[in-house]
Amino acid sequence: MILVRVSPKGYILIPKKLRKRYGVKPGSKVQLMEDAGKLIVKPVPEDPIEAACGFLKGEFSLTEDLLKEHQKELKNEKADRL
Repeated sequence: MILVRVSPKGYILIPKKLRKRYGVKPGSKVQLMEDAGKLIVKPVPEDPIEAACGFLKGEFSLTEDLLKEHQKELKNEKADRL
């Protein structure tokens, strides 16, 4: 556990070891969140879009799912006409 002191202006110093581990550089943004009585400091990625790429891994294809759904709709429409 690492302890830091809060300055009179509310500043805290993130130790170098943690800044390096989490990629917090001068000018970086961090997000402050509360969770069950805890204060969480979370680094914000420089490019959130790039950071989110690939988070849905596996055998998933939205295009294929949409095409299948469209084919079902067409089939249902044809059955309704008959």
